[in-house]
Amino acid sequence: MSEIQQRLEEVTGLISLPEVYLKVRRLMDDPNSDIYDFAEVISVDPNLSTRVLRVVNSAYFGFPEPVDSIARAVNMIGIGQLHNMVLGISAISSLALPNDILPLNTFWRASLFSGVLARLLGEQIKLSKSDHLFIAGLLHEIGHLVLYSKFPLQALAAQKIAEGQGRAIHEAELSILGYHYGDIGAMLMANWNLSENLQSITRNQPTPGLAEDNKTEATLMHLAHACAQSILENRGAADNLIDAEVLEMTGLSQAELEDSMDEARSISADMEKVILA
Repeated sequence: MSEIQQRLEEVTGLISLPEVYLKVRRLMDDPNSDIYDFAEVISVDPNLSTRVLRVVNSAYFGFPEPVDSIARAVNMIGIGQLHNMVLGISAISSLALPNDILPLNTFWRASLFSGVLARLLGEQIKLSKSDHLFIAGLLHEIGHLVLYSKFPLQALAAQKIAEGQGRAIHEAELSILGYHYGDIGAMLMANWNLSENLQSITRNQPTPGLAEDNKTEATLMHLAHACAQSILENRGAADNLIDAEVLEMTGLSQAELEDSMDEARSISADMEKVILA
């Protein structure tokens, strides 16, 4: 095991999710649990229950009538989406890692936009169970938070190489660390016992053409990531950041992509007020 790998495993092993999320996970694994069990766990945490209700009442779901209780919220969105929501909120709090490279609010705004856009793109191509793409998008770049906070010199060196040589950031990170941010994010997810599916999408998002599994999901995440960089991080026009072959893999037209981007802007701006407040 290399020194870098050992340090990465040590660092990711020290970052844990809060107990309330672990309780939700245990309920997910319990065949005898019901809606009211989930509602009880969520309701014990006032901050979490407030945020859950705000998200459920946001434009992301677009319910015509207000949802005023956790039990009703779980009933309407389902246990799977509740789990993803609690995971996302928990991850944001657990990954409040200070760094001098990118403000956390800017990072999470881009991640939130990526998640909303990825879900919308999944719906565009009629992907089965596209809801999971939201949490994939929200968490797809968490490896960068580990790098920015725990390996700042290497992260800055990689940025310098990428900018100076016109290389993709994941290529620059590989040249310095032997791992890129997708690898590190997947490593952290493995320590959190998150699904292999989520780990695979995160690991392959920078290079979707190399994905053996989840190629479509990784491709959609690649598109969403590039669009977020373009809109929120001012790194150039989206069509300059997206490989034409990658867009062709999805069957989406440029017009369809731009329409989804416009809708994602509106929905993610609404969710920012809830999740990032």
